[in-house]
Amino acid sequence: MNVDFEMVKQLISILAELGFVTAFWKAVSKWGKYLNHKKALQQNKDNVQNQKIIDLGKSDILLKAGVVAMLHHELYANCTEYISRGYVTPGQLNDLEYIFTSYKALGGNGTGEILYKKVQVLKIKEEE
Repeated sequence: MNVDFEMVKQLISILAELGFVTAFWKAVSKWGKYLNHKKALQQNKDNVQNQKIIDLGKSDILLKAGVVAMLHHELYANCTEYISRGYVTPGQLNDLEYIFTSYKALGGNGTGEILYKKVQVLKIKEEE
C-alpha cells in the first residue's frame, strides 16, 4: 500500500485548522453567554433599583399626607381654642403662622386655611 505523505500532511493541517476554529467558536459562544448573563444581572439590578425608587415615592406620598394631617390637627386645635377664647397672643399667632405656612406648602387647605384666617382677625392680646 502506497501512502501519500503530502496528502496526510494536508489532511492533518485541515483537521488542525478545524480544531482551532472549533475552539475559537466555543470561546466566542462562551463569551456571548457571559455577556448575556451579565446583561441579565444588570437588568435585574436595574429592576430592583427602579422598584426601590417607586417604593420610596409611595412612602414619600404617605409621609407627606401624614404630616399634612398632623399639621391640620394642630392648626385646628389651636385655632378653635383661640377663636372660642376670642383673642390670640403674638407668640401664639407667630407659632400658628409657622404651622400654617408648612401646612399650606405641603398642599393643605380647606378648613385649616379658613380657621387660620379667622384667627388672624382676632384681637391680639399681650401675654400676661
